[in-house]
Amino acid sequence: MNTLPIAFVAAAVSMILGQSWKVISPVFHGKPPVFRNILQSGGMPSAHTAAAASLALVTGLREGLDSSIFAVALVLTAVIAHDAVKVRGSINTIIKILRKIAPPEILEKEGALPDTIGHSVGEVAVGFILAGAVAAGCHFLLG
Repeated sequence: MNTLPIAFVAAAVSMILGQSWKVISPVFHGKPPVFRNILQSGGMPSAHTAAAASLALVTGLREGLDSSIFAVALVLTAVIAHDAVKVRGSINTIIKILRKIAPPEILEKEGALPDTIGHSVGEVAVGFILAGAVAAGCHFLLG
């Protein structure tokens, strides 16, 4: 059963590439890289979605689209993508509202609110695109 290592590699590469983009993307706007973004939740792209989707895609390519393991990976990917947009994405809206209505001294006292936690549909879609590229590369280069 050699699918697990390739699927794991695909998931790890997708996660690393997605999180690395968050570090270097400010450079394209004339700003320095932001190294703390390597641990950022939310933002472009959805690295969690990319990791789960590449895992599912490689598993489907290697084990077959009718396999139980592919079904498990696909359901996991759907849950992660839904959570990224609907649950954690809603938190982004709540944070924006809190910043508008809460007095600054309360926000400072409770600790800084993060800029992003969840994702937009576009950020998740880019995560899926990244997953497709990484999964195809891993399948054809390592498989």
